[in-house]
Amino acid sequence: MDDKKLIKTIWNDMVLKKRFENNPYSLSRNEIELLRNQEKFEEIVTWEKISTHARLLNNLSLAGYKH
Repeated sequence: MDDKKLIKTIWNDMVLKKRFENNPYSLSRNEIELLRNQEKFEEIVTWEKISTHARLLNNLSLAGYKH
């Protein structure tokens, strides 16, 4: 990953997120990958702040299971 992508990933391009919310089909593949990288980075940053139980419930709800 080059420096420019890394900076965008770390600092969250809020304009891009807003565009995705309003019109997801207007984004290019690279922009969608950038959003995905931002989400992964946010998960890594907050990983230690969330309890194991909360992580498990979150993973189950993302998979479609009700708790």
